[in-house]
Amino acid sequence: MAYNETRVTICGNVAGPVTHTKVGTGFSRAKFRLFSAERIWDQEDRSWSDGSRMFLTVSCWRMLADNAQASLNKGDPVVVTGRLTIKEVEVEGKRQPVVELEATAIGPNLALCTAMPTRTRHTPDSVEARAAPEIVAPREPGQLALAVAGDVEQSKKVAEVPF
Repeated sequence: MAYNETRVTICGNVAGPVTHTKVGTGFSRAKFRLFSAERIWDQEDRSWSDGSRMFLTVSCWRMLADNAQASLNKGDPVVVTGRLTIKEVEVEGKRQPVVELEATAIGPNLALCTAMPTRTRHTPDSVEARAAPEIVAPREPGQLALAVAGDVEQSKKVAEVPF
């Protein structure tokens, strides 16, 4: 976590397919577009109307990326928490802002859908390598060795356990 970073939680819908790739370090990355629309209650007409609309790119890493790719489809209502960034990119000679959200958690919006959570379990060494590769804690003799990026995919034992 960084000092003064912008942390947000946004409710919306998955606006397109989830793309899943492996980066050069061997870790998973998933990206998708999130659509969020404001709904405004008109007291006089006693009806709802559309307000502001927002599209942004959500990216996530490692186990969250694997689970997002396996779980999310276009149109799914989700709640996403993470770090918000606004970058400027040049498109056809003009500078345009691009809003991105690096997710730390993604879940179904249970106000709009139901869900059946299933836990994914990995061996302890693969979880450690997938969850925090930049953090290497001192190890005592007899403890599990840290799996390096190259052997994360070798012997992954996954067991699904319902909540």
